[in-house]
Amino acid sequence: MQKSTRAGTNGARLALCGLLTVFCLLSARAGAADMPAPVVTYGDAMRWYGQAAEAGNPEAQFYLGYIHDRGLRGANSLSEAIGWYRKAAAQGEVRAQFRLGLLFDSDPRLPRDPAEAQAWYEAAAAEGHAEAQFNLARLVEAEDAPRAAELYALAAGAGIGQAAFNLALLRINGPDEIYDPAEAWRWALRAQDLGAPGAKELRNRLSAAFDE
Repeated sequence: MQKSTRAGTNGARLALCGLLTVFCLLSARAGAADMPAPVVTYGDAMRWYGQAAEAGNPEAQFYLGYIHDRGLRGANSLSEAIGWYRKAAAQGEVRAQFRLGLLFDSDPRLPRDPAEAQAWYEAAAAEGHAEAQFNLARLVEAEDAPRAAELYALAAGAGIGQAAFNLALLRINGPDEIYDPAEAWRWALRAQDLGAPGAKELRNRLSAAFDE
């Protein structure tokens, strides 16, 4: 089953375009005495991110981690990225928690660590992060199908079609305690509405089974 990432090359390019905008948002929250000089160049923004991150601003820590993670400042530094993500995540920055989950779950630059990935997904999912809920459901599905079903339902409710599709499969292939063909059909229909690949075929198979 697929997992949610939203962390490809296009995302990195969009991040470049958004950095100065984010800088302005962060600056607006600072006191007048703490305001940096107006941003003139990308380098000015990067210096301000570094200063704000060192001062403990979790948003700046997240973005500085992302800059290192995606190589937006030249050669990337995964160790620097993880360090800043951890600082931001410890202050409740949900995006940093999710990124850490992804890194330890599936990033080819790191040895896979499902336990650490799950811990960070848990933190982000508890704050309502739909993609973290989806990825956490995928991780716990084999050992805790009822909880996976709850998490998939939350993610599907937030519009993640693959979560609805996975939940439909779980309702027909899972243990007796969650087996429910009617619910499977309902989630397959929801998955189809959300454009999940294979959802229409699954719904048609379930409909045919009901007609037999």
